[in-house]
Amino acid sequence: MTDFPAPRLPRKSLNGVLAGCTALSCVAVLAAQSAQAQDSEPMQLPSILLRYELDYSGRVDGYLAPATETGVKSGVPLSEVPQSISVVTSTELETRAPDEVEDAIAYVPGINPSTWGTDDRFDQFSIRGFDMGTSALYRDGLPQKALSFSAFSTDPFMIDRVDVLRGPAGVLYGSNDAGGMVNLVTKRPVFERLAEGRLSYGSNNTAEAAFDWSDTISADGTMAARVTGLLRNGETEVDNSDNDRAFLAGGFTWAPSDDTTLTILGHVQRDAKTPLIFSPVAGEDFDAAFGPLPADFAYRQSDYNHFKTRQESLGWELTHRFGDGFTYNQRVRLAHQTTDYAHLDYSYADASGLNYYAFRNDEDARTIGFDNNVEWTTQLFGADNSVIAGFDYQYSRANVTQYYDGSIYTLPYADPSFDFAVTDPALSSRDRTIYEETGIYVQDHLKFSNGTAVTAGLRYSRFENEATDLLSGASSSQSDSAATGMIGVTHEFANGLTPYIGYSEGFIQNVGTTITGQTLDPSKSRQWEVGLRYQPTNTLMFSGAVFDLRKTNVKDYDLSDPTFSSFTQVGEVRSRGVELEARGQLAANFQGILGYSYIDSEITKSSDASKLGNSNAMAPMHQLSLWLDYDASALVKGLTVGGGIRYVSESFSTQDNLRITPSHSVADIAVTYEARNFDVNVNVSNLFDRDYYGVCYDGYGCAKGEGRAIKVSLSRRF
Repeated sequence: MTDFPAPRLPRKSLNGVLAGCTALSCVAVLAAQSAQAQDSEPMQLPSILLRYELDYSGRVDGYLAPATETGVKSGVPLSEVPQSISVVTSTELETRAPDEVEDAIAYVPGINPSTWGTDDRFDQFSIRGFDMGTSALYRDGLPQKALSFSAFSTDPFMIDRVDVLRGPAGVLYGSNDAGGMVNLVTKRPVFERLAEGRLSYGSNNTAEAAFDWSDTISADGTMAARVTGLLRNGETEVDNSDNDRAFLAGGFTWAPSDDTTLTILGHVQRDAKTPLIFSPVAGEDFDAAFGPLPADFAYRQSDYNHFKTRQESLGWELTHRFGDGFTYNQRVRLAHQTTDYAHLDYSYADASGLNYYAFRNDEDARTIGFDNNVEWTTQLFGADNSVIAGFDYQYSRANVTQYYDGSIYTLPYADPSFDFAVTDPALSSRDRTIYEETGIYVQDHLKFSNGTAVTAGLRYSRFENEATDLLSGASSSQSDSAATGMIGVTHEFANGLTPYIGYSEGFIQNVGTTITGQTLDPSKSRQWEVGLRYQPTNTLMFSGAVFDLRKTNVKDYDLSDPTFSSFTQVGEVRSRGVELEARGQLAANFQGILGYSYIDSEITKSSDASKLGNSNAMAPMHQLSLWLDYDASALVKGLTVGGGIRYVSESFSTQDNLRITPSHSVADIAVTYEARNFDVNVNVSNLFDRDYYGVCYDGYGCAKGEGRAIKVSLSRRF
């Protein structure tokens, strides 16, 4: 693996005063300035600024990222972030070859992956005891949250790394739930030749072809391009299922000087996936006397079921450094997705059999996000000081047409077969939801020569939700605002120990009214965290954290309203615990990850007294994960053997705590053999084909976790 030259990287010198300009005018101004620079001085490319950017957000060889810009936007060494953060590196992604983002983060402590079992519609996971996968995803620092059933899914082959920040992140990223956020970092052009092709075949007749190419494309060395693509055709364990994906992603980087970089990123993607399958359990969801279900019933579904999406995105990242320590940064992305989703879904069981209903959603979702900020680097009180002040905006619109008429299809216990036609239901609703959020934020990072670093930030956000019934023309809107803050201190000792303490806040909007007609306030979250990091070498870090995380103003149904259309906000959920992680080069021939998390979650306030003292939903008390790569070149040249195990303890599926999802352990392996320019990879998830449930829901049934999946790949570097 590649060793890092120093334990601490220089901070980016990000500066600029273009916060009010449009993207095109910014590019024009910078182009003119760059042309003048080219006339007066020689260029060294790729630019210094670009190299610094890649240090904090680009490819990472090995299992330990040296730095990040997810927790501190100015970019700092990982040890200086006063909050728990883990980075899934490029090496880990290539070794484990995950098919979904939730699989990519499965070995991160505090993460409970696949909280809803095998569900290809979304990436679903909980962080520190809060189920929030569909609302916690970001890509390149901009929101990529699900809108209805439109999830804007990203394939792991399209990304270089995944930064997981645990705990509230409201100051830097606006509305976000209590547990934290997951930032996917897209592959970018590199100024050196990169060319790789891959063919693979695996379980459930799944075949895949992929490629990744990048190189300098201009004679003066100022431009680079990258093209990444993947084509997959296959199935899952579920009958009549789809596991198809095709995407093509492109990137272009222009680095005309040491002070300017512009990167344009875009992609198109088509998916055909399988919806979530819930199966009732005899003795739990229906009277066992009605008869047992076939052993394979949990993998049966109707031919009517399908989940097909088409999505496109286009955006850019612009950075320009001015004199006097100022740098301007702009990130923009526009995305669009259409979704065709049909499902014959389980409803209830009675003496006549298992009852199902059909629905269909046609959706059109669009998002726009941008983040403009200015960084000023200077000396303050004898310390290196970096201040970022920014303005960000996010807009989303989802048009959802739903077909549902309440028709019931009954499967008798004696013959629970889906071999019958399902008719499209009648039109039931056509709605449009628009969400807008604007935020102003500032974050300061002060690093003293004695090793102490202080990070503090503030944000003020305004946000509005507007819902329109396109059939009746009726509409409603709700506006809110929230102020959040964060502060933390780290201190790096000469022996590699870095203790820290941090406080952070977050918020999310709550849509609805009280029984008296008052709109709901946002839910707030706040966290205190104390931690210790130890970095004995540049390639190994041990981390431990103790945290107390609370979410207040939690939205609950008002039990005095017989229509269940009003809410109260007396709810509070507390999650506190311990997280431990070792990541990097553990020994001469071993590298990998060891993680453990203990979570004690409790509902401390609720309008429903029966919930008081209950655990939060999908918050397992114990999780343990271990992944090791062994360089076996001494035995067989070019051979690497990796393996891991993940344990998740039992948890409740709802806050009512009426049903337990049992604990489970899953083992995975990865074997790589390199010879000349060829790699042969064998990846096996759930090695022992452990039969387990991803979730068991109150009165509704259980959804299976993913069974054993084998994939054999042949790659060649050109």
